[in-house]
Amino acid sequence: MRLILHLGAHATDGGKVADWMSENRADFAEQGLCAPPPRAFLQALSAALLDQDTDPRLREETLLRSLGASGARRWMSVSAAGLLGAQTDVISSEGFYVKDMVRRLHALNALFPRSTVTVLLSVRTASGILPAMVAGNADALANRMASLNMATLPWAHVVRQIRRHMPRAQVVVWRHEDFATLWPRVLSVMSGPLDSVPSEGLLTFAANGLSAEGRVRLQRYCETNPQPTIGHLRRVVALFGTRYGKPPALPETGHLPAWVRAEFARLDQGSDTELDDIAGQSGVTVLHP
Repeated sequence: MRLILHLGAHATDGGKVADWMSENRADFAEQGLCAPPPRAFLQALSAALLDQDTDPRLREETLLRSLGASGARRWMSVSAAGLLGAQTDVISSEGFYVKDMVRRLHALNALFPRSTVTVLLSVRTASGILPAMVAGNADALANRMASLNMATLPWAHVVRQIRRHMPRAQVVVWRHEDFATLWPRVLSVMSGPLDSVPSEGLLTFAANGLSAEGRVRLQRYCETNPQPTIGHLRRVVALFGTRYGKPPALPETGHLPAWVRAEFARLDQGSDTELDDIAGQSGVTVLHP
């Protein structure tokens, strides 16, 4: 079994990848790709972990079959941010993405002893991900920030933990801020070549950098001018972007204290170094625009 796990993380793609997988589930099944709903996948994992008496290889096979990966379907792909933990646990007294994560990684490694696993992870700057975690609640954000003590967001540590506790897994990482240009490469890792997927299902990603008017106009254009290839769609979107492009929206932060804004600036400043640290790890591929 080839298993692709898109871990998210929380507050990165907003569930767009999971929605796209769901929209195209029937088409993927015809291609031999099993794309179980994230909630069903997480529930199946929890149930399998309770079965400690069965041989791990038999338990894996039973788990995969319960999710629909049987017969010719030997490729499973799922997008579920909950694999790394609950969103409320991301910023905790233990640190950023620390609480309960090691246990979860151990469980994933134990449940899939024979599968070839690829882990996908989107990383995001502090000024983007931390406000999104608390939905713009400035007081809650300030309280959580006070519990963090770090030079940068420790994404490199998160990736190192994944490699340590899932040593057979390959890891693919990209910046959330680059997703508007990287989405074809990310989705192709999830599903294989995109030319076989209806372009309508890709418009959400393609139009990510357009204004509301631009998205409407692009939708109308594509309805009357079907795009034969993903490359053609990207070129059309690039042309629309010259007129209807917009800067990426920042999370609503409310009235943040000055010290929080200063902390954001300090943390964001180290993001390039952090990505270099990630790229230098064995078994890790970093996608660049």
